[in-house]
Amino acid sequence: MKKLAIIIAAIASSAAYAGDTYIRNGNIYSHEGQAVASIGVGTTSDLYKDQDKNTYPQFNLGYNGENFNADLTHGLNYRFLGNNDDTINLNAYIGHLTPGYKSKDADILKGMKDRDPAIDGGINMDINTGKGGVLSTFVGHDITGEYDGLNAGMKYMHLTHIGNVDLVPYAGVDWLSKDYVDHYFGVKDSEATAQRAAYKGDDSFAYNVGYKLVVPMGENWDISQTTQYTRLGSDIADSPIVDSANQWAAQAMVSYHF
Repeated sequence: MKKLAIIIAAIASSAAYAGDTYIRNGNIYSHEGQAVASIGVGTTSDLYKDQDKNTYPQFNLGYNGENFNADLTHGLNYRFLGNNDDTINLNAYIGHLTPGYKSKDADILKGMKDRDPAIDGGINMDINTGKGGVLSTFVGHDITGEYDGLNAGMKYMHLTHIGNVDLVPYAGVDWLSKDYVDHYFGVKDSEATAQRAAYKGDDSFAYNVGYKLVVPMGENWDISQTTQYTRLGSDIADSPIVDSANQWAAQAMVSYHF
């Protein structure tokens, strides 16, 4: 009986820390009003043919506020219209990092000019549909001058509490401009080889579906796991340097909130 009482107390204690997950600016956060430090590992399928690395260490550090959020994963965003109880929230953001690539990252990229990372700035609108649902849309433009184009998208997320666990399944679509697709997936005439034909990219869509699972491990700790499947549009997938239209990514993180 004593052991059973200890187990029940542990479950009850963990459940007391559930419900800290929330959605803002199209992102999934936890522990509003606190700083966060996270470490973990992520793995992906090959985006480029014969990619050298698919598994990477993951780090995050930042602050999640009521209106202002800043971290290494999502960048900066500020809610300038609306509050937690309103149907519509508007946010300005600097983020949506595109990592780019170096010619040494994959065999198919050898001899190509490196594509540097890019960061977008833009506007996001979150529409709270009720009962944990959020429809999030965004329009952004490259502010680094790397590809110098627009991107836009929308995503539906649904926050569900399952005991002490928070589950957020989601599905969305991104529109990627011609400037973006041609820069990161095109092949210039000067970069063409017998194995890599010249390719001019055009605007395209990318469709994604996935989930994030957040398990509290006490008042300040949680473990999260994210998995996403992305289907690339033909204007990206047909590039001679892209491995497949079907892309997978998964991540596991341990986070401390303070």
